[in-house]
Formats: sequence, C-alpha cells, structure tokens
Amino acid sequence: MSTKATLSHHVSTAGEPSWHLYEEVFEEGVVYLELRGVNVELSTLEKGGVIVTIRLPTETARQLGLHTQVEAERWTRVSNQDKP
Repeated sequence: MSTKATLSHHVSTAGEPSWHLYEEVFEEGVVYLELRGVNVELSTLEKGGVIVTIRLPTETARQLGLHTQVEAERWTRVSNQDKP
C-alpha cells in the first residue's frame, strides 16, 4: 500500500522530463520531488536518464516556488507542522 499523496505532477508528452511532487502521508514537514528522465552526474560509471527523488522541507519547497503547483488549501494542510 502506497503512502504517497500526489500534490502535483507533469507527465512527459514530448520527451521532456516528468516530475512528481508528493508527500508521504505519515511524514510531517517534508515533501518529495521525483524527477524522471533527467541526466545527472553520479559517482558511478553509468550515464543517462535516471530517477531522482529529492526530500525537501516544505519551507524549502515553498522557497523554490513548488507550492504554486499545488492548490492553496492543500498546500496549507501539507505545510502545517501540526497535522493530525
């Protein structure tokens, strides 16, 4: 059973990277940004597209403007440190 709750997403339609902004239901104060089809430099020999998931404090996500991709009421709930 997944505990991911999607906040916003973009599915690639023309070969550009896809992204998924979500929260883990039982984890407070952070959101996750998953990027698919991006190139990154790693400390390994493998190159090419990968999946990158970034764990961000909600305040950092807000500073990056990610909250603008989420309905205001839902973002307020997600960023509330006192979630039930």
